[in-house]
Amino acid sequence: MEKALLKLAKQLNAYDEASLTELWNKYEAEVSNFEPTRKWEEAAVVFGMIQAVRLKNQLFNYHWAQTAGPESMSPRPDFIPGKGEDDLFGSKPGNKSGGSAGGSKGSKVIRLQPRKDS
Repeated sequence: MEKALLKLAKQLNAYDEASLTELWNKYEAEVSNFEPTRKWEEAAVVFGMIQAVRLKNQLFNYHWAQTAGPESMSPRPDFIPGKGEDDLFGSKPGNKSGGSAGGSKGSKVIRLQPRKDS
């Protein structure tokens, strides 16, 4: 089973996020209209895989920015995550909806923050 899952992960990782994001709205709509069918179950798995790729890319970008430093990834010279108007994902602090690439109605960005050690 693990080999099959790793094969799926490699295949999904070969696609760019933009191509997968185009399918996001379709599968979000299918999953939101629950039907106790195999088709609905498969749509839910596809939707989860698209979400997983998006999460992986967000985590990658977050960690890359942390290791490379704010200057190397910055779209603006004065951009420092958590210090300026925009956070790492392009939304303003206090904005509960988060930013979204392309601004499509169904696309949502999960705001990731490092754990605070107690």
